[in-house]
Amino acid sequence: MTRATTLILFILFSVCLLGREGPPNFLVIYMDDLGWADTSVRMMDSEPDSRSDFYRTPNLEKLAARGMRFSNGYAPAPTCTPSRKSIQFGKTPARLGYTFVHDVLAIKRGLSWAEEASLADVLKASDQNYVTAHFGKGMGKEQMKTIGYDAHDEFDGRASNGNFHGDYVDLKSRRPLPADDPKRIYSLTARSVDFLGKHAGKRPFLLMVSHYAVHVPHQATPAVIERYRKLPRGKYLTDADYLPPNQISKARKTSAWRLQYAAMIDEVDAGMGKMMEVLEKSGELENTYVIYTSDNGGGLGPNGPLSWGKAQLFEGGLRVPWVVAGPGVKAGAQCDVPVVQWDLLPTLHDLSGSKAPLPKNLDGGSLRDLLLKGNAGKVIRPVEGLIFHYPCYFAPPLSVIRLGDHKLMRHLLTGERRLYDVVKDPAEETNLIRSMRSKADQLDSVMKKYLEDIGAEDVGEVYQARLEELDLFEVRAKENFRKKTRDLDPKKDAAEVARLKAKLQADLERFARNRVEVDLNRNSSHWAGSPPKSN
Repeated sequence: MTRATTLILFILFSVCLLGREGPPNFLVIYMDDLGWADTSVRMMDSEPDSRSDFYRTPNLEKLAARGMRFSNGYAPAPTCTPSRKSIQFGKTPARLGYTFVHDVLAIKRGLSWAEEASLADVLKASDQNYVTAHFGKGMGKEQMKTIGYDAHDEFDGRASNGNFHGDYVDLKSRRPLPADDPKRIYSLTARSVDFLGKHAGKRPFLLMVSHYAVHVPHQATPAVIERYRKLPRGKYLTDADYLPPNQISKARKTSAWRLQYAAMIDEVDAGMGKMMEVLEKSGELENTYVIYTSDNGGGLGPNGPLSWGKAQLFEGGLRVPWVVAGPGVKAGAQCDVPVVQWDLLPTLHDLSGSKAPLPKNLDGGSLRDLLLKGNAGKVIRPVEGLIFHYPCYFAPPLSVIRLGDHKLMRHLLTGERRLYDVVKDPAEETNLIRSMRSKADQLDSVMKKYLEDIGAEDVGEVYQARLEELDLFEVRAKENFRKKTRDLDPKKDAAEVARLKAKLQADLERFARNRVEVDLNRNSSHWAGSPPKSN
């Protein structure tokens, strides 16, 4: 592309942005556990298995047709909570000090993120009258209303919306959600449609729809499940998927019944379609950036050709669906430049035309140049490469950097390293560490310096924090037993005393198993999955 052509495109893009009345809107559809190949949109033109041959997402197909697919789009972490913090604040989970689900070291340290600047804060600081909303699953600890969101659906006291809110009416009663609102898909859609109806065309907005789907336990409405029963069979479905519902085990329905999984994805997609209808009716569709992605790689799998999935730092755990459409975005395009969700905050700041300064110590860069020029564009970040730090106590603890075409993985216990060319080898089948040691050293040096500079969590301290937590759990369990049995009569209340004793014993045995699991993991050299069992 010549300099003259680039200049013309930039002018056209700028006119597209500035020739409208008011700043653009932003709609973020944030999925939970949706794999790279879990939609009917091919995320990579050269890879047929980067789309599903069974799951159907027609509204996402429409979005992709008028927008851009990112074939190398990454979640900040292979599990939900650190990703959900990272996307809000434009920083890596390592910098934020929360790197995996139930980060025991962050909990021990009493960390808070209430003072961080969020997506909502950045748009409000632009002084352009943005109204902001977040509906659905939160990010743990801080409620969304405390980080700049005007509208929200946090109703359960001081608790942030977590996984259980996608299954139960409320935490206290543990009453299951009604059958016609699986994973709150329909109520989230209704609330979002209502918000758009009130504000689209009247005020610029940021709406983040953060789904509980497709996290386990999987749920969908029977009618949509039966519709998929009649469709041509996909290559990953088996006879067991087509058994009558009453013959399918609870375990399979929870996490592996593909008819139900397909229906759940379909119902989310239909909800997005309703939001698009409201935007079109209001005349704001072409003035709205719609961003569709997921908080980590897929749990059900397979994730196309990518190796492993959720909770692992191989590509299947980190690479996710990513589609963006909006004013000036190249239609029907595929961009292969690596992007990551901590890029979203500076991107929204840039696209909104904000003149306010960006928050300090960001890790992300604006994707505006990519949206304009695709593969010819660049992302300028304050930090070199994409760095994923995962000192987890229940999974292999690794640090990873993606820089250019290459991905270096370092095992935090053994120091062993692996190097992959994830452009030529996205399945990570060929370890290049012996033939490209200098490249590995280069990436390792960049990653080590970054982690040292930010004071990243140490895996040894993580294991110790987990053991201390289990000790505390044991003390609380014993104290709780003493309180509940203090006023009970050994004879008169013998049945209740026996029940409480059994519960205490079960808790103590569980804590003992948890300690064994910590010991197995911190003495293991495995790279993915569960550690080998001890004899």
